[in-house]
Amino acid sequence: MDAEPAGPLGSHVARSGGSPTEQLAGLLGRASNGARTARQLAAVRSALMHHCGLQSCRHTKGPPRRLDRRTFRHSFLLPDGGVQVVWELEHNTGPGGDVEHAVFVDREDLALAEWDVDAAFGLPQGPGELPPAAVPDPPEAPAHDLLRRAYPEGDSPEHAWRLLRRAANPGAPGPEVLARLRGAIGHDISIVTRRSAVVAGRPVSWALYEHAFLLLDGTELSLWEIDHTRTPSGNPVCEVYASRDAALDTVVRRIEAG
Repeated sequence: MDAEPAGPLGSHVARSGGSPTEQLAGLLGRASNGARTARQLAAVRSALMHHCGLQSCRHTKGPPRRLDRRTFRHSFLLPDGGVQVVWELEHNTGPGGDVEHAVFVDREDLALAEWDVDAAFGLPQGPGELPPAAVPDPPEAPAHDLLRRAYPEGDSPEHAWRLLRRAANPGAPGPEVLARLRGAIGHDISIVTRRSAVVAGRPVSWALYEHAFLLLDGTELSLWEIDHTRTPSGNPVCEVYASRDAALDTVVRRIEAG
C-alpha cells in the first residue's frame, strides 16, 4: 500500500490498511455520491485486495485562499481475477472551503468532474463554454499521459536521491533536478524494455526503467535508468539520463556496439 501524500487534504483519511471491504465502506461513506454509486459496486464487497495510488493533483496558495484538488485511483482485486477501478476526487474548492469527496466508476464522468473543480484554479468550465473558434484541436496523444498514471510509491524524494547517487555516468542529472524532486509526492517505476546479447564475444544484458515522479504542481518528471553489464568486470552498473532518447542512445553507441 502506498503512503498518504502530505498536505492539508486527506490528512484524516486512511487509504491504506484494513480490509478491502472496510476501504470500500470508507470510500463510499465520505463521498457525497457514495450511496448512489454503491449500487454499481456490489461485487466489490467481496474483493480480495485493495490498492490506492495518487493519480493527479493541483495546488495553489491563492488568492483568494489555498485551493487543493487530488484524484486517487482505488483498485480492487475481485475473486474472479478481475479488477474494479474506482476514482476518488477530493477537493476544497467549494464556497465554504470544506473538503469534499466524490467517487466515480467511469473515467469520462471523472474527467467532467475534474473540469468543474479545476475551474476554481482559473480554467474554463469546459469546452462547451468556450467560443467555437477557441476550442483547441485535440493534441496528439502523449507517450505518457499524467492523468492515466498511478503513483503508488511513497518516500519519493528519498528514492530520487538514491537513484541519482548510484548513477555511474558523468552526465547524470544533477543538483537542479534533485532540487525539483525534493517536492515529489509520489512516483512510479516501470520497466520499458530489457535485452540480452553477445557483444564482442561476451554476454551483455541491459534493462531500461522509467522512474516517473509526480510533483506538487501536478506535473510529472521522469528519469530514465539503464542497468547493464557492459563493463570491464562484467559487473552490473547503473546509469541515469534525463530523457528516454539519451538513454537509448547510450544503448546503441556503447552497450551494444561491437
